[in-house]
Amino acid sequence: MPQLQRVLAPTLAPALALALAGSAALATPAAAATGIRAAAAAPSASQATPARQTVGDVVAKPGSVGAIVASVDLALRASEVRHHGRALRQGAAAVYFGPETIARLKAFQQRNKLPVTGVVDEATERLLRPRLRLTRGVQTIGRSVQGRPLTVRVVGDLATAERRVVVFGCVHGNECEGVPILDAIARSTPPRGVAYVLFAHPNPDGAAAGTRHNAHGVDLNRNSIGWVKRYRPGHVYYPGPGALSEPESVTIRDLVRSVEPTAFVTYHQALRCIDYAGRGGPWAKVYSRATGLPVTVLPAYPGSTATWLGTRYPSIVSLTVELPRPVSRALLDRNIAALKDVAARH
Repeated sequence: MPQLQRVLAPTLAPALALALAGSAALATPAAAATGIRAAAAAPSASQATPARQTVGDVVAKPGSVGAIVASVDLALRASEVRHHGRALRQGAAAVYFGPETIARLKAFQQRNKLPVTGVVDEATERLLRPRLRLTRGVQTIGRSVQGRPLTVRVVGDLATAERRVVVFGCVHGNECEGVPILDAIARSTPPRGVAYVLFAHPNPDGAAAGTRHNAHGVDLNRNSIGWVKRYRPGHVYYPGPGALSEPESVTIRDLVRSVEPTAFVTYHQALRCIDYAGRGGPWAKVYSRATGLPVTVLPAYPGSTATWLGTRYPSIVSLTVELPRPVSRALLDRNIAALKDVAARH
């Protein structure tokens, strides 16, 4: 896919630079640190474990493109350096999951005693791509297409919190009036047993341009796990060339799997309602009573973070709050109070 590489590789450079320079921000699981074993002979095609034995989400697979493939390539290089003393692949980071990536991934799975599927499922991802190490305060956890920092603020103690609440402010760059709610939460003291992880701008390039999409023209709320191929570039809901093709989407996934939230709240505009997923139904009603926004069941948009969470982790309280446009000061205050109430009691 040389043409694809020419298109995607330059715009992925800022995200890859952060990944290479920021490895200290990753917490390497003990299994990854100690589980690098001597590799046996490579299995034949008939010996390979079939893909049906994958565990959880399939994060990347043959045919995947973009940022998720680049992150897998970087992780494989690091593993190969630890095991062989050198990376088996040289040159620019791969952005297409082809035969070379399949072979390297199978070798990684074999030496770590994983099912040799040639796809990145959750079990493989846990060893291959360590979770983020998040602490109190503001930290950069990734970079956008144009190199802007993707920063989160942790309020409270994630290590001891029984209730971990991830909140998104502005996934679509022209729907940012929920950000003041996150700013107010950042200035507050969380209830006992609660920690907030506030991601005000998952799409800083879109916010800077005042557009729904990221700098590749991709709707990030259609680019997650569950991605479906539909619409052409330029369409308002263009989902990108593949699941997790965008560096912002990979960062969103890394954040969620690192925090393991008990609740997720994301702010959008301007449908003026509250949608829910997982076990969010009763809490949508609580939020509705506090704000006056009606509960409305919206379609399960393929590739949206809320749809993915509600499907994969049904025990999570997942709320999508669609604010009006504009938002009055009084309504912002009611949303702040509602968010605090759900965080404290869910």
